[in-house]
Amino acid sequence: MILHFQSILLGISGQQSTRARFFQGLFAGVDPTSWQVVLVGSVLILVVGGIVVWELFRKRREQLAKARRQWDHFQAQARSMGLGDGDVALMREMYLCLDVLHAPDAMLRIPASYDRALDAWIASRSRKVLQAEWEHLTAIRRRLGFKGLGAETSLSHTRQIADAQDVRLASEDGHFATSGKVVANLENMLVVGTPEPLTVALGMRLRIAFSRQGDGEYKAVLPVLQIDREANQIHLEHTDQLTRQQLRMWVRVPVLILGRMRRVIGPDGVPHPQQSFDVTLLDLSGGGAMVTSTEPVEVESRGLLDFQLGDTRLEGVRFVMLRTGRNSRNGGHVCHLCFESIDVQTQERIMRYVFERQRTGRNLA
Repeated sequence: MILHFQSILLGISGQQSTRARFFQGLFAGVDPTSWQVVLVGSVLILVVGGIVVWELFRKRREQLAKARRQWDHFQAQARSMGLGDGDVALMREMYLCLDVLHAPDAMLRIPASYDRALDAWIASRSRKVLQAEWEHLTAIRRRLGFKGLGAETSLSHTRQIADAQDVRLASEDGHFATSGKVVANLENMLVVGTPEPLTVALGMRLRIAFSRQGDGEYKAVLPVLQIDREANQIHLEHTDQLTRQQLRMWVRVPVLILGRMRRVIGPDGVPHPQQSFDVTLLDLSGGGAMVTSTEPVEVESRGLLDFQLGDTRLEGVRFVMLRTGRNSRNGGHVCHLCFESIDVQTQERIMRYVFERQRTGRNLA
């Protein structure tokens, strides 16, 4: 016990001697007094505190400068899209109500970001929004192009549903079910007209479902806000809880596009006798195509496909042959191809083309 106590005393004395040597070096070998030690310690604390305060101040200045640059960029973009000072001011209010990390210009580019900001702003107002403000919001949405989004863009909010969209309605208990059409998609509600008399009540929750050609099926559950029995119209509350179900892995559309196969190699690794020959694309999707050719091509053959897609020339699209057969009408060979190791940019171009075909129903060469 006595030895243990002695070791503690020696440790303390060793620490004190170390501190003493430090301050003796600081004061040029002279033993410092207590007030000198306190003074030096205070100075060191002040220096460290000053450095910390300066770093915080510098970080804050950088953040403010970044925010100013972001808002300057936002205002320039907004004005280039036809938005006025009042529109920009309202969107700034919406953004400040949103707890987000992305830049404010995301509201100009991404419909989901805009609608999240709008919902946060409406919640901050306790849903007490004047009719003139609803009309102002409707005008902003139209200028941004976020109303009635094209089939190539996934919906994230019921405000983005196009007018005249066919929908299906059903109550959660299953006692009411009908088809309908979107009469008006307003900022504060979705108005759906039905051909049958309405047997629903205020406060009920209706399941709504609709499909967009070439995209998928969307579903949501919406509360009933108002009922106009004379016009057979239901006013439904908006939601951002749309769920999407893909109709098929790849949407396929009929086409008639001239193309060319080259550098075809058979399943055994032997090159095709004709290293370059013409084909005609009969249908197209993001995952593959069906073509007709005068040259037979074996299953599991691989090669490159070139074809013109609108204003874009696609070359060197890798494919593998899935199946092939004879066309009884013209004697050609019908080949079903699967695109292989296709780069994302090329695939997105094909998908945009396919969705545009589905949306417009036009025969694009």
